[in-house]
Parts: sequence; C-alpha cells; structure tokens
Amino acid sequence: MNGRVVEGYVLLFFELLFLGFAYQAVVIEDTTRFYVVIASMLLILVPLLAEKKFAIRLPSGTKTMIAFALFIHVAGGINRWYWMFMPYYDKVAHIVSAIALGLVIFSFFLLLDYWEIRMRPSRIYAGMFLLVLVFGVSWEVGEYYIDVLVKSSYNNGITDSILDLISNTIGSLLAIAMAHHAIMRVPEGEPPSFLLKPTDSR
Repeated sequence: MNGRVVEGYVLLFFELLFLGFAYQAVVIEDTTRFYVVIASMLLILVPLLAEKKFAIRLPSGTKTMIAFALFIHVAGGINRWYWMFMPYYDKVAHIVSAIALGLVIFSFFLLLDYWEIRMRPSRIYAGMFLLVLVFGVSWEVGEYYIDVLVKSSYNNGITDSILDLISNTIGSLLAIAMAHHAIMRVPEGEPPSFLLKPTDSR
C-alpha cells in the first residue's frame, strides 16, 4: 500500500472523528462548535481539491498534519481539554498547528517554484520561519483584542503569549526539518517542485 493510499485512509479516519464531534456538539447544544466542526471537515478537503486542480501531490504528511491540527483544536474545545490540561495542551496545539502551517507555506513555495519563480532552499526555510512567526504574533494580538471586545479569556497574559510563541517556533523548526528532509530527496538537477509531481509520474 503506497503512501498516498495510507494518507487517504488517515484523512477518512479524521473525517469520521469529526462526524462524532459534530454529533457531540449537537447533544451538548454547542452551536458554535458544531459549525467549527463542519468548517474543519471542509478544510480537510481543501488540500485534496488543490491537488486535483493543479494536478500535483502535496509533500508527504502535509494533509495529515492539517487534519491533525484541526482535530487537536476541535477536540480540545468540545472535550474541554484546553482547560483540563492547561497550559500543556494549548502548547502542544500550538506546536502541531505551527508544523501544519509551516508545511502549507512550504507547499506554497513549491508551487511558486512549479510556476518557475525560483528560490534557493535556504530562502524557502527562512520564509517558512518568518511567515509562521508573523502568523503567530498576529494570532496573539488578535486574541488580546477579542478579549478586550467581548470580555473573553483567550489571552492569559504576557507569559502565556511568550510560551505560545516559543511553541510556534518549535513547530516551525520541525516543519523546516521536514521540508529539508524532503528537498534532500530531490534528484540532482531537478527543482524543488519535483516534490509536487504525482508519484506515478516521477
């Protein structure tokens, strides 16, 4: 069984888990999280649609990490794990989300290369790190202003924000390590976008 088939089964497994979460949200009458679950189920399909539209295959593990990041967020909210295992669960969620985001950014740079907008691997890695950092900082600022506007408690102070950014950094470095491992497998003379070629066309 090849990697693409295995990843397909993994995504199907996550979709079934999300169906369970949707049912759980209905039972506890949590309308907001019900819509979050439905949105997450649709987001899992976006990478598959992108592969079909551009006739490519995203780097190995990208789709799985996106689904896993969404799972951690949804499960943490519905099952109250964010609060039961505070602050550790939240930091793990940040690490996984940063890995998923980093791999999405890596895929975007590979698409640019596919469209003949060339970049050295070192610039790709730097771009991944900086964009995850920018997104992470923006997220923390957004949490702060949401708390101010609606009197919520998403942001738990400067220490929590610093730990979140450290977790994001760990996740981005892990994503860069995965990207580097993938690029090292590109045959000599081929551009990085070689990684986007469907397996049967390599």
